[in-house]
Amino acid sequence: MKKGATMLEDYKNALKSGQRAYRACVARGQSPYLAVLDDILVNVNIVAQEPLGLVEIPAESIVGTKTSGRHTAFAPNFMPLLEPDTEFAGKWSNLCDAHLDEGIHTPIIAYEFLNKFYVQEGNKRVSVLKYFDAVRIAGTVTRLVPERNDSLENRIYYEFLDFYKLSKVNDVHFSRLGGYAKLQTLVCKASGESWTDDDRLSFSSFYTMFRQQFLALGGGGLNLTAGDAMLVYLSVYRYADACESTPSQMKQNLEKLWDEVKVLTEPQAVALSLEPKQGPGEPLLAKLNIFTKPSELKVVFLHEHNAENSAWVRAHDKGIEALQQAFPDRVFITRKENIEPEVDAEQVLEDVAHDNADVVFTSSARMHTACLKVAAQHPKTRILNCSLNAPHPLVRTYYPRTYEVTYLLGMLAGVMARTDRVGYVAANPVYGIPAAVNAFAQGLKTVRPEAKVVLRWACLQDPAHPLDFSDRQDVEIFYARDNREPEGTHRDYGLVRRMPDGSLQPLGLPVWRWDTFYIEIVRSIFDGAWDSDAAGARAVNYWWGMRSGAEEIDYSKDLPAGTLQLLDLMEKMLHEDDLRIFPEDLFAQGHVLHSPEATLYSPKELMEMDWLDECVEGGLPHYDELDVKTHTLMSINGINTLKGFVK
Repeated sequence: MKKGATMLEDYKNALKSGQRAYRACVARGQSPYLAVLDDILVNVNIVAQEPLGLVEIPAESIVGTKTSGRHTAFAPNFMPLLEPDTEFAGKWSNLCDAHLDEGIHTPIIAYEFLNKFYVQEGNKRVSVLKYFDAVRIAGTVTRLVPERNDSLENRIYYEFLDFYKLSKVNDVHFSRLGGYAKLQTLVCKASGESWTDDDRLSFSSFYTMFRQQFLALGGGGLNLTAGDAMLVYLSVYRYADACESTPSQMKQNLEKLWDEVKVLTEPQAVALSLEPKQGPGEPLLAKLNIFTKPSELKVVFLHEHNAENSAWVRAHDKGIEALQQAFPDRVFITRKENIEPEVDAEQVLEDVAHDNADVVFTSSARMHTACLKVAAQHPKTRILNCSLNAPHPLVRTYYPRTYEVTYLLGMLAGVMARTDRVGYVAANPVYGIPAAVNAFAQGLKTVRPEAKVVLRWACLQDPAHPLDFSDRQDVEIFYARDNREPEGTHRDYGLVRRMPDGSLQPLGLPVWRWDTFYIEIVRSIFDGAWDSDAAGARAVNYWWGMRSGAEEIDYSKDLPAGTLQLLDLMEKMLHEDDLRIFPEDLFAQGHVLHSPEATLYSPKELMEMDWLDECVEGGLPHYDELDVKTHTLMSINGINTLKGFVK
């Protein structure tokens, strides 16, 4: 046991740590003392004070003091700043002695604000315990809840409050919206399901080890939290397996995902390819032989359904046949059907990767998680998933810009409708869908300014509101799902008119030209452009439109000649980038103004739209209304504001 002068050495060491923190803050132009909650709360409207009782407070989350008294005695890391010959130093040393003899057992008294803790009583206890690297400090805590506002910090905090009610876990922080709801899903908890004591113990053990490995790999120098990185990790490795991992296994697995983690810090984490690369010759880097150019490729296609009963698979198969014709002696193709995404996909992907597949295309968005897991283990296999806006360098995505097609079909609906109500059946609330609905609305209003879009969802079971709008006599023209599709696939059909006998007369059918994607992506591998596209380890999303030939519309031959001429003109303007689908100022439901950051909406803004035009009747579905399959899809590709935490 240490006494006297030896004990003072601990204080001097703590003082040096405090002085280093002091100087670092001064150099950065920051306050070199503890934060003071009373100062922070000036002009903050506190709407509730909640006594939390005795709480195990994460030591790293104790960031300041409640009042200004004595706050200058400590640096921001809670290490002391007063000289060793002061009374303060003596009391600190006595506490140090008590801690080493029998431990400090008296809880501190603290306030929690925005999931950070401020000490009312026990600053020196916190200082001593932090000096000895305590992970948690017991405290009696009162929570101060601020009024809701639109700041990112406030919105994340309110998500935390919902999560805390279920889990009582307070040591995980996120820098982005949706993290807590995603964590609830990844630890295999249903939305609204409470955690048991065993759940908390298991998670605490896992997260402590994960955070240690994250920091050991340099995560402390990244502009993200350990919680952000943990979501990436659990998106690839099952939580149950992660809990059984040894520290070395976890470190090895995290190293494989490090590019995935670092991409979260990039302002442009996703490199959007909006058109196939055109032009003669090879990329310069390919000419310099920096990247390997294969002479032949083994290409595998994985489908959730089969060509016999799925128009979606048949469309992809046409693209596969075109790919074979484009490279008859260089591409060797294998197709696998009827793969259940949550059951079979991971094993099938493992098998084809072990069989030395060069490229794997998966045509179901629900396979994306399996793609990530296998890609982490087999980085030499190029894996792509048919989905949108996935920020993962390991797996590239490809999808058509559907909003261009729906704009033209909205215009056609406006021309052909006999009423001011036109229907729209959307598939799922995933990225790109609100933009497609809003583009349909813009096309409709172009020719029928007072018209309204009646929105329904194929992913909702609602017999009172059928997807053929037969309950609405004022809606005879609508954009609907294909009745030939198997139940549960929810693929779009196109614009139709409901005839008096209930049959549907097609007016305009979207055609997704998967041959354009498959041929041009494979061509990029052959010519070396594939590797140059991913410079900086960014995620690559292929989001191609009408100009690239990735989508077109098959119009009914019975349409009036003048209507076809108008649509042809609009399509030519789209090809030439002369048609502005979304005006600069748009009003969402509730007459809320939306404007792009610049003059035009960026592709990212369109992809991440999470609101509906004010002429749309109907809203985005609540997470709890959706079925299990759609929940899976939402966790992969769902709009952030709908991933289980919207109240």
